[in-house]
Amino acid sequence: MQITVVTCEFVGDPIQCWCPAEFTENEVSYTNYVCWVSNTYYIPFSRPIPKNYEIRRTDEITYYQWVPLILLLMAFLFKLPRSLWKALAYTSSGVGLKRLLDNSKITQIDSSEDREKKLKAIAGFIDQWLSNVQHSRAGMCPGLRERLYQKCNIGIGRHYGNYLVFLCVFVKLLFFLNAIGQLYFLNEFLGGDDFYIYGYEVIESILTKNDWSRTRRFPRVTICDFDLRQLQNVQRWSVQCILPINLYNEKFFIFLWFWITIVAILSLFNLMYSILLIMCKQPRKSFAMKYLKVNNIYDTKDKDMFMAKLTNRFISNYLRQDGIFLLKIMSSNTNTVMVSDIVRHLWDIFRKRQFHLESNGSLHTVHRQGEPATDRNSRLRPPSGRIVHLKDDIEDIDEEVVPLRHVPAESYV
Repeated sequence: MQITVVTCEFVGDPIQCWCPAEFTENEVSYTNYVCWVSNTYYIPFSRPIPKNYEIRRTDEITYYQWVPLILLLMAFLFKLPRSLWKALAYTSSGVGLKRLLDNSKITQIDSSEDREKKLKAIAGFIDQWLSNVQHSRAGMCPGLRERLYQKCNIGIGRHYGNYLVFLCVFVKLLFFLNAIGQLYFLNEFLGGDDFYIYGYEVIESILTKNDWSRTRRFPRVTICDFDLRQLQNVQRWSVQCILPINLYNEKFFIFLWFWITIVAILSLFNLMYSILLIMCKQPRKSFAMKYLKVNNIYDTKDKDMFMAKLTNRFISNYLRQDGIFLLKIMSSNTNTVMVSDIVRHLWDIFRKRQFHLESNGSLHTVHRQGEPATDRNSRLRPPSGRIVHLKDDIEDIDEEVVPLRHVPAESYV
């Protein structure tokens, strides 16, 4: 689009003025150049030309020389949110998103053994990123942010496990505001002539079978006033000019109106959908559950209360919003098989950490149905039971588990 306009302006003749017969060829060329750079004004043929030159200038057309630069600026503004996302998500998220995705794509062409090793390494790296999270440990005013989080439960950033999610919402908000702002920007650029309703006028003209191309926004025929100095005399001339470039500008800008309007509407719906996903936990849980079921880790028909709690902790406290979001990005850029393998490795890492014995931990024997073991002193695990180390949130499961004395994990056979 920009190349076409630039070609018409600087290769063809963007303006042609009807000069008096006594004008020489040089004077005609001078008139065309002067009228191009000094703007023209539009007065309908149904109205007489005012004698006052200041009144004529109220309908001055000032945009046609700057159309190529404006299109270039608009392209930059549309690119800006994407560049901001790449700058903040790829370098400031703490996960090296770009390199992580590239390494994940490379594993698709590796042998099965190399692929397994690389996926395990990727899962280990993601585990470090997910586990190395502490509230307000860095940044501006960490103490104030921590108190705000404790009192108002408001926390946004890497150390709250939602940096990528809220960055994505912020970028989508920029896309929406950018589209709306560009409509108002074009309205001011074209002279403040209600350009943001231009498309509705075109649709109305088409429905009423009127000529929508005959508008005052992009006139083909305009008037130009200029002074011509001859020796000691200065003569003012008013000539009628034609702007062939407006024939193309009109089509370009009506296309831009519909395109930007559609982008604004889609951006708004996308933004609302993203906010809805943040507010609702079920979509995130369903996404993770899908891969857990693929790996036969969790079955909805199995009413194992302990496994349900462990799975919920894996999704809510371990993966959290950023972990789920990262897996969705990897799924979109690679394939579901690879994401399924990574989730399996992450689950293994998480499960081993939960079952790990520490000096200040507690052992719990839980039946398959989540009921406590009846024999408290038994060193043998009851049939269908599980040995689990839960060093956090013990209070949440006091009714379901019975603590046993500390013994080596190998003795439970």
